[in-house]
Amino acid sequence: MRTPNAKCIICGKPLYRRPSELARVRYVACMKHRNEAQDKCGITPAQYAGLAKGRKPGTNNRTGYKHRDESKRKIAESNKAFWKEHPDKAINRGKKTRGKLHYRWKGGCSRLNVAVRRLTENRKWMDAVKARDKKCLVCNSTKLLEAHHIVPLAVLISVHGITTQAAARECLALWDLANGITVCRKCHYTIHGRKYED
Repeated sequence: MRTPNAKCIICGKPLYRRPSELARVRYVACMKHRNEAQDKCGITPAQYAGLAKGRKPGTNNRTGYKHRDESKRKIAESNKAFWKEHPDKAINRGKKTRGKLHYRWKGGCSRLNVAVRRLTENRKWMDAVKARDKKCLVCNSTKLLEAHHIVPLAVLISVHGITTQAAARECLALWDLANGITVCRKCHYTIHGRKYED
């Protein structure tokens, strides 16, 4: 238990509050006496304005609030460290939202090719191919880079007899980096015989 660093202004009960909280508040009260403490101390005009804003339908007190870059970085590092230490939790979390358990499940109507392209493994494969090449291997551009399958994904799915997403995850040939090159969007359209418009 943490060492108490504050007292309830009504009953004097020892309480712990974070130092950042103590710097912001005008008084500290226990749960039993918080309403009484608010009546005794009142609220500031700024607090009243915040409460009034929060009561309007469709708004909340954090509208327009943005995290600082430092806060975003700390949150990202914390999340990465947590999921690295608990890989089993990440796997179980994924199982809870796959297939029929997903809230947007519509009876498995997605084409297999599209479903495979939506897998996390496919995103990792594309990122790895782009990180390896760092530029378009056709025109040397570094803008709007995309990963291109040398042997088309549909052909690989057919050759290896893949019928489900689970089978696609386990098939190492689909995620072979040697089967990928980095191209810019314009060159990718040209390779597939499509018209590119800026």
